[in-house]
Amino acid sequence: MHFTGPTYRPPYEATSLILQATAGCSHNACAFCSMYRNIEFAASPLEEIEEDLASIAHQAHYVSRVFLANGDPFCLPAERLLEIARLAHAYLPYLETIGSYASVRNVAAKTDEELRALAEAGYADLNIGLESGLDDVLAHLNKGFTVDEARSQLARLHAAGLPFNVNIIVAAAGFDRALEHAHACAQLVNEVDPTLVFVSPLHIDPGTPLADELAQELFNESTIGLYISEELEFLRGLELDDAVFYGLHMSNPVQLAGRLPRDKAELMETLADALRTYPPRLLDSHPIKGREGRIIG
Repeated sequence: MHFTGPTYRPPYEATSLILQATAGCSHNACAFCSMYRNIEFAASPLEEIEEDLASIAHQAHYVSRVFLANGDPFCLPAERLLEIARLAHAYLPYLETIGSYASVRNVAAKTDEELRALAEAGYADLNIGLESGLDDVLAHLNKGFTVDEARSQLARLHAAGLPFNVNIIVAAAGFDRALEHAHACAQLVNEVDPTLVFVSPLHIDPGTPLADELAQELFNESTIGLYISEELEFLRGLELDDAVFYGLHMSNPVQLAGRLPRDKAELMETLADALRTYPPRLLDSHPIKGREGRIIG
C-alpha cells in the first residue's frame, strides 16, 4: 500500500528519516487544507513497514530520528504505534526519537498509560496543529477540537513525558481581529508550554471551503504587513522558559528562528525592522488573493 502522492513534513524535520505508516489524514476536513483531500485514509501493513526498515538499514548507517508519514499517523492505535517503534529500534540501532504529525483528537483517543508507553518507546516532538487560541476560529477552520480540549490534552502529554511542538496559523482570524488573535494564541501557547512553536501565515488551498469564502469576499484576508504585525504581537506575548520559535517556512514573509526567551528581543526587532523597511506596496498586498481577486495559493 505504498502511498505514491506527495509527502509533507515540517521544515525542521529535513534531516529525519521519513517512514510511511499511513496514507491520507484521519480528519481530512480542515477548512483551509486539501493536502490529502482525495486520498482515502489507510494504515500501512506492519509487514510493509518492516520491509521498508530492512531496506533502510542496508543503506543508512546512522539514523537518530524517524518521522512517520503521511497525514497524522499518531491517530493509529497505541498498540500499532508501539509495534512500529519496536521494529524501528530493531532495525535502526542508533534511533533516539520518533515523531509525526498529530492532533488534539489523536491524543484524546489514548489513555494516560498508553501515552507514557509511547514516550518510553521514543515518541517525542510530535507536530500538533494547534492553529489558534480562539474557539470560533478553530470552529471556522473545522479543526475538530476546542481551546479547552487542546489545553487539557496537551497537559496530558506533559504528564506522560511526551514532548510536542505546536503550529500557530497567524492571520487565521482575518484582517479585523489580528491583535485579538495574537493575544489569544500567545496565552494558549504559554499555557500548553511546547518545545517548539512553528508560526506560518494562513495558507488556503484551492477547492477548500475557506477558498470559496475568500473568493466570495466572505473572509477578510490580512495583508502581509498586518500578518507581520500580528506575528510580532504574538511573539511579544510569549513567556516560555525554553522553546524554539520557528518561522522558516517558505511562506513566512520574514524568515527568522531562535530560542526563547534568549533571542526574543532580537526576533522582535527583526519583525519590527521588516515593518519599517519593506516597501509599502508589499506590506499592503494580500498573499493569498491577488489584486484581481485570483486565488494564487
